[in-house]
Amino acid sequence: MFITGKVAIVTGGVSGIGFDYATELLKNGLKAVTLADTDDAKGEEAVAKISNDFGGDKVLFVKTDVTIKEQFDNAFKQTVDKFGNIDILVNNAGILMESIWEKMMAINVGCFLAMEEYFPKYKSGDEAVIVNISSIAGFEAASVVPVYVATKHAVVGFSRSISTPDQYESSRTRIVTICPGATDTPMMQEWVRKALNDRYRELTKTFVEVMTYPMQTTGAVAKALVKAIEEGGNGSMWCVEDSEIFELVLPSRLDMRKK
Repeated sequence: MFITGKVAIVTGGVSGIGFDYATELLKNGLKAVTLADTDDAKGEEAVAKISNDFGGDKVLFVKTDVTIKEQFDNAFKQTVDKFGNIDILVNNAGILMESIWEKMMAINVGCFLAMEEYFPKYKSGDEAVIVNISSIAGFEAASVVPVYVATKHAVVGFSRSISTPDQYESSRTRIVTICPGATDTPMMQEWVRKALNDRYRELTKTFVEVMTYPMQTTGAVAKALVKAIEEGGNGSMWCVEDSEIFELVLPSRLDMRKK
């Protein structure tokens, strides 16, 4: 089991789906987890919950805005100082907020610190793992959230590019991408209120009223994360929809050529 005895950082890990990622990893033998997030109060609550369930030596909260390199770097430094190694990054921090699209682009893509600075020195085994969280929006169009769709397409393209054989051989970092479908998270609940403008707000309300995507729990996605880490090869992509996980195989551009 790859997860057993490893140390992970989960960005956006103090609540919602990020917190479930952290606890599910601990249930499956993770040595310890750092929750890298921006909310001090929720961070304290998350640490208390995990300490109660798994022990105080299993968790660390580091206040982190992942768009600020110095803060993200500090999360890695504190993780290594406390736990001695770092093996898994769950690149989860993200928002669904079209009205501040510049920040959304910055949050949803980025993991070079792990690959270039920390995994080479501090991974405990032969390889490390980065899990990039995309979405089914990484493959489809959605008229009401065009910027969110763009960022999730970017995660897919980024993951594919840093998981090529030459990248893996030089970094020994396995890249796995998770693409959840509609999931009952606080981010989803705030979606309509944070629409880009009045026109998009109305479009969004209409979209929600007729939405046919099956809603799943954060716990179902967290269980899928464990499966993807344990079974997923380098560059693999996994869809989690209606609580079912399945691997995706992307066609080449030639296979997509119109006949």
